Amino acid sequence: MRSTLKRSWTSALPEAALLGLGILAVALLSACSNDKRDVAGGTEAESTIALQLQLADGNVAAYSRVRVLPEDYLPETANAAEWTESDVNGYVKVPVEPGSYTVEARHVDGTVATGAVRSVALDAKTPDSRVDTLELGALSTIEGYVMLGDSMPVIRIAGLDRFVIPDSTGHFVIDSLPAGSFEVQIGDPLAAHSAKVESMTGDTLFVDCSVSDAEIQVTKPTQTAATDFPDGDWSMHDALLAEADGYAAAVPGGMKVLGAAGFTDSLGTISEAEGEICIVTTTADYVIVEDTTDVDSAGNAKTTAVIAPGSLRECAYKDGPTWILFEKDGTYNLEAPLRLGSDKTFDGRGREVRITGMGILTQESSNLIFENLIFTAPSITALDTTSRRALSIHNGTHHVWVDHCTFEEYPLVELDVKRGSHNITISWSRFENAQTGVLFGLAADIIMDTAQSLTIHHNYFAGLSQDGILAHGGKLHAYNNFFDSVEKSGVVCSDAARCLIEKNVFNNELPVTLYRWYNEDGSPVDSTVGFVNMVENKFSVEGSDSDFADHAVGFVPDYKYESGLADVSLVLRLKNESGSR
Repeated sequence: MRSTLKRSWTSALPEAALLGLGILAVALLSACSNDKRDVAGGTEAESTIALQLQLADGNVAAYSRVRVLPEDYLPETANAAEWTESDVNGYVKVPVEPGSYTVEARHVDGTVATGAVRSVALDAKTPDSRVDTLELGALSTIEGYVMLGDSMPVIRIAGLDRFVIPDSTGHFVIDSLPAGSFEVQIGDPLAAHSAKVESMTGDTLFVDCSVSDAEIQVTKPTQTAATDFPDGDWSMHDALLAEADGYAAAVPGGMKVLGAAGFTDSLGTISEAEGEICIVTTTADYVIVEDTTDVDSAGNAKTTAVIAPGSLRECAYKDGPTWILFEKDGTYNLEAPLRLGSDKTFDGRGREVRITGMGILTQESSNLIFENLIFTAPSITALDTTSRRALSIHNGTHHVWVDHCTFEEYPLVELDVKRGSHNITISWSRFENAQTGVLFGLAADIIMDTAQSLTIHHNYFAGLSQDGILAHGGKLHAYNNFFDSVEKSGVVCSDAARCLIEKNVFNNELPVTLYRWYNEDGSPVDSTVGFVNMVENKFSVEGSDSDFADHAVGFVPDYKYESGLADVSLVLRLKNESGSR
């Protein structure tokens, strides 16, 4: 029985590659099956590569894409080689001339893409490859950064149709690669200014092209391998939980159930649970895949953005308690807002994890830990509401701990806690280069929120054009913080907020403000007043605890804590020890 090729190789292949393949184009139209199966790939040919594609669960990978290229093939343009397709039983046969080839297969099921790569060698004595099984697995990436010189090098992989040009910052990602080792070609292999390096998926390459008449230098940083991460050993997570304090640690089950160590039920109750560990292995967020089962009249396959395997987003979207660790340093660009569920620990200890893009949002979530992360400039920089926060904790989110994080640049607010969110602790973090560091609650004319609660201690605020902390309603306990070069108020306590401001150092002219609005004559709008209790703070410019009567409406934190003196040693510690470690 004859079958029809659903897709042929493109005529856009480089001339040298076509000459090397000989009569491949003719053979594709005339090959037939040796085992009499009706398979995609044509009829009998002089040499044949025959495979059955299989998913990891053992099911056949019907209508998957396959392409076969010479093992030394390097594309001259992007998407130079087209795919053929397996049949309904996952079988595919591709006629070729004797030689060494790289077989690549890919399967798309909804938003999940899997794939595989295999090397095949055929000679005149054994021209046919037997029908072998090729199992498809998760896909990963190789990425890197190029130090540019006079030219921008093209990044390719021998035997695969990958043609990648670094972006304007020098960053590049080679996506949709199965786990394994690949020969990465940087620049023209016939020129002196080039390099070839063996690289594993998950690697980050640093490429130096700055000397135009010398060989390109490629290095791979030494990183702790994923196998060095705990396998069922949660002692490092337990050690982290032992440092939790403030409102976030006020859990009925105790600190031991925070983050990935606990489970939140439908009533919001957190109980001890056995979580899983997820390792982030790529900085990619989404990858674009083609679906050759959906082709338009011009022959263009439909493309779909799928969550990159091994990505931060994939780990964050896992069901149940999850301890998220990072295999390597890198910048993780969120191409869409990352909306979180409950019971996650994002642990960047031992890594330089930079998060940029569209920000992280919680929504009716609970039991979250953000540890040792750097939040940097977003993808939207307009000074309006389109500028999402780096981290937004809202809509009833509770029991969240943000510790040793750096918020290094954002156009408006770097972190907000609002709309009924409560039992939040922010500790040992840095807020710099924004209008406001922390927004706590919304203005009373939008929503009057009395249930929200925030502990914020041992944080460093600097380079802010407006306020360090802007509080609207709720209970705020701020102690042992350093407000340095904040142009307006260190803390705004307004809209009936009850604020205990204790043992902080203020190096700005306006340490605390009690009102959100002032009339044209400078008098305050009484309806926007907050209630402040100032205790043993240090003022290096002006101000005094006695400037405010004790009118915090009896607010005393319902948890135990230890606060140090507001002195020079505190300032030095916060300058040197706050933020990511």
